[in-house]
Amino acid sequence: MTFRSCALALSLAVFSPPAFADIPPEYRNLLAEADRRGIDDDRFAETADMVAVLVDGGRAAVHADVIAHLPDRAGALSDWPLPEPQPEPAAAPESVPEHRSIGAAPVDLAEAPDGSGGWLAAPIRALQGEKWSGQIRAGVQVEDGNTDLVDFSFAFELDRELPRGWRVDNQFEYFLTENGDRTSRDNWLVESRLSRELDSGFGYYAGGSYERDLVGAYEQSAFATAGGVWHAIDRERMDLELRAGVGHRWRERAGSGQMLDDWVAEAASDFSFQINDTSRFESKTTVYGGGGSRVDQRFTLTNRLFGHWAVQTGLHIEHEFETEPGFEPTDTRLDVSLLYGF
Repeated sequence: MTFRSCALALSLAVFSPPAFADIPPEYRNLLAEADRRGIDDDRFAETADMVAVLVDGGRAAVHADVIAHLPDRAGALSDWPLPEPQPEPAAAPESVPEHRSIGAAPVDLAEAPDGSGGWLAAPIRALQGEKWSGQIRAGVQVEDGNTDLVDFSFAFELDRELPRGWRVDNQFEYFLTENGDRTSRDNWLVESRLSRELDSGFGYYAGGSYERDLVGAYEQSAFATAGGVWHAIDRERMDLELRAGVGHRWRERAGSGQMLDDWVAEAASDFSFQINDTSRFESKTTVYGGGGSRVDQRFTLTNRLFGHWAVQTGLHIEHEFETEPGFEPTDTRLDVSLLYGF
């Protein structure tokens, strides 16, 4: 076997047909017809050169096709270039679920060994598999206003990103105060909002909330609102979302049990700022105007400790514009909580 034949055999092994895009069948048939006519290598090379002008990839594509389908004629094109073999397709990156940040550092339990994380690990891993994110926190709350109480507080936030810009945000808060063998406060709050943000930064939402407050002016209060949303700032360290809409408010007066309902307009802002790698400030303000007007403000400072854990300090201010006789219009709550993010 000559050196040229060895080289062609090696080329045939290395540059197999799957590595290249085939030339159109009509041009391959033209080359095959030229081969069948028994013309010499120089005339065959002229025919192949004509085909190379007409197909994508030029001489390199024709040369690879001749090696694959007419190996006996490969010697006529030995001086022609061969294309580089196509690289192996890169493996698709493994999907990483979204996680709620503690400070700036997201918590990823996917790398935690089985059995770690105590009683929280299994349910949180299950939520991560569905691309949920959120936080659990527990602590104490000092209240000033209609009552001067120190409460035990528990809260749970759960969010999920959905396809096409949809998002679900949920929150549950619970407050409990025990004086001796008597429960003086047993309140809770539930909030949920479904929103969709478009590519322009604008979007729309619908949501509602329900609050039970046994020591406030209204024992029960509920809102249902819908409207538009604008993601005004979306930066690496700063985020601002504005909302405006209309809805309805229902409330039950303390003592008398009288039920009231009114239409309200809603204006709200959610602002967050990443102070440094471990600290984050957030401010949420909601204003309801109309019958049963109210302002709700929440300020939080979250400081990451280690791993999944952080300490959160919060200030919550509620002001009712149409309060009942004997009740303070403003309640102020300061709470310190240990937070677990996922």
